[in-house]
Amino acid sequence: MNKFWSPTIRDLTPYTPGEQPNLSNLIKLNTNENPYPPSPKVLAALRGEIGGRLRLYPDPDADRLKEAIGRFYGVDKKWVFVGNGSDEDWPIHCRRC
Repeated sequence: MNKFWSPTIRDLTPYTPGEQPNLSNLIKLNTNENPYPPSPKVLAALRGEIGGRLRLYPDPDADRLKEAIGRFYGVDKKWVFVGNGSDEDWPIHCRRC
């Protein structure tokens, strides 16, 4: 599959996280950790929306997400690439942006 990737994507250097100390009394703000649990109302709302689906793996092809992004930008879903997170400045390389 990677033969179809652009040189920009193919040559990306993987993200290396910063120091992650393993201390129980430390709140790591650099990783957006929160010392407080979610509100019970938020948890109830999430459970109501997702039901038992949370126990399942998500669609590995992210088809529904690709379709939604494609509709938003007016492109076919086959032109949408969904990754697992990135710190790169992808809009610089986006031909439609």
